[in-house]
Amino acid sequence: MLRLAKVGRGGQGYYLEVAEGTGSGTEPAGRWLGAAARDMGLTGSVSAEPLAAVLEGRDPASGDRISPAHDRVRVAAFDLTFCAPKSVSLLHALGDADVVAAVRASHDDAVAAVLGYVEHRAAAVRSRSDGARIPRPVQGMVAAEFLHRTSRALDPHLHTHMVVANLAAGPDGCWRALDARGLYAHRAAADALYHAHLRDALGRRLGVGWEPPRRGRADLLGIGLEARQAFSQRSAAIAAEVDRVAGRGHRAVDLAAARTRPRRDPSIGADDLTGWWRQRAREVGLGPTVIDRVVDRVPRRPVSRGFPEVSAVVAALGAAPTRRQVVATWCRLAPDGAPVAVAEAGADRVVATVAERAGQPVARWQPGVAEPRLPAGPAMGSERARTQEHADTALARRLADRGMVSGFGRVIGRDGAGDLDGPDLGLG
Repeated sequence: MLRLAKVGRGGQGYYLEVAEGTGSGTEPAGRWLGAAARDMGLTGSVSAEPLAAVLEGRDPASGDRISPAHDRVRVAAFDLTFCAPKSVSLLHALGDADVVAAVRASHDDAVAAVLGYVEHRAAAVRSRSDGARIPRPVQGMVAAEFLHRTSRALDPHLHTHMVVANLAAGPDGCWRALDARGLYAHRAAADALYHAHLRDALGRRLGVGWEPPRRGRADLLGIGLEARQAFSQRSAAIAAEVDRVAGRGHRAVDLAAARTRPRRDPSIGADDLTGWWRQRAREVGLGPTVIDRVVDRVPRRPVSRGFPEVSAVVAALGAAPTRRQVVATWCRLAPDGAPVAVAEAGADRVVATVAERAGQPVARWQPGVAEPRLPAGPAMGSERARTQEHADTALARRLADRGMVSGFGRVIGRDGAGDLDGPDLGLG
């Protein structure tokens, strides 16, 4: 599941200390993303001073305060951490140069595409209307992306920290803290979209095959469970701690992760570990020949395929779902994945179908946590489902032809450590 953490004031040092240009350089330089970042003139590589200014609620060019109430904000930013499946991390760590580049590009594309969804659907600020504070859409977000290639246990672990400033301009142009409830509410949908986009992009670029998805995530065919477990030392340590205290549920896992988290050595990077990784891989039967066979297991396809039928998505949904639940379910039922634009279009078709069957209009769109629920309606018949599936496939081809296939609650302090808790609006 996508991890969503709260970044405390000064917490940006955790990301900068290993990035090229601002720290040891064992990881790539951070990149600015988000519509509001572009409006501020923040493009290209991230440097320390502009990032500190944004997280303090100041204009990075003038230094002026852009939100009068930002002094009351306890959370400087939110860290959305997009983690590739372990098998994808291993392919990125052990493949040849062309394979590594293709995996990196696919991962970067998926993260950037999901940020667009988060900006448009999940992000919101709150303003008063008739005495109530209601979510309003934002004009964009300021985000700094930091790619990391290793876990704290020094295993291959391809993941990106998307550090989103707790600050955005509403429709009136005034800057306010984010209504973070929307980020938490859309967490599952954003995670499903990332994995669906990644599966599709890797299928297009490398012709890889996929195991059946489990909870929206899938591993590559050809990299078995034994190899994945051998390079999952952090997961093993967390599981052992949960067993030791007889814990249960997500909270127990979160606490076990905090108790067993080793400090990161900023001087050790993926390039220093490649030889050791290759030796360990050979010991578990994951030598160069096996890695080569992961690629081109299926034809590299120019167009997405294998979309779920509308009836299958409807049948998998609970009563009165939200659109974000439809998005997550649609992605989980697409074994080969799909670009974010196609997945959203498919979800909208399901939403329209449910509303039509219930004899009601499609609910008006609202941002963040305010997203309305769909009416309860009967499942689709098989003939209608086949018609919708054909329409989805045709839509995907049109989008592809037009080039349109374009973690939770940890407060990160100055040392990158912190506690785990639930949703927070970021206000004192």
